[in-house]
Amino acid sequence: MGTRERAVAVLAVLVLAGVIVASTPRALWADSAILPGANIFGVNPNANGTKVAGTLAIYYQVVNPTACNLQPGLHQVDMFFLMRLKLGTNTFAFAPEAPTTTAFPPVGSPPPQLCYEDTTSQRNAIDNFITTVVIPLLFPNSASPTWDLKSVSTLTQDGELQPTPVTARWAIMDITIAVNP
Repeated sequence: MGTRERAVAVLAVLVLAGVIVASTPRALWADSAILPGANIFGVNPNANGTKVAGTLAIYYQVVNPTACNLQPGLHQVDMFFLMRLKLGTNTFAFAPEAPTTTAFPPVGSPPPQLCYEDTTSQRNAIDNFITTVVIPLLFPNSASPTWDLKSVSTLTQDGELQPTPVTARWAIMDITIAVNP
């Protein structure tokens, strides 16, 4: 096959791939403020230590759909999260204290209220929870354990089949934490 024929073949494959991507129903694509390959979680794939792996689920309840920069679609949300982690053969579940409501006695503090697109504040809330709650409970005999997020995979977020107006958003992912006790 000559150079011209190769170029035509490559162009044909690219056009075919473009047609396939363009014709994929929008319902199969997830909404995401996160660009593919973005490292918003501060992942360190070379992190060493005891591996703790599991699932992190985040739920966002929209409290004001226009509060963030007064732009439609930038939602102010209450952020709730929970995680199920496995250390050795034992599995543990973690979630911050329940928020205070008028229907129940006060318990814990309210969930972080932030802009859905503010990934730095979301990461900081989860990092703080892992540092102050998860790691001390999993490694109670360590004086000052440190940890690093080794991986985040199979990230899935709310999709196009959301009701309008959007009242909630969610994300779920598999995580691996490397802990140095």
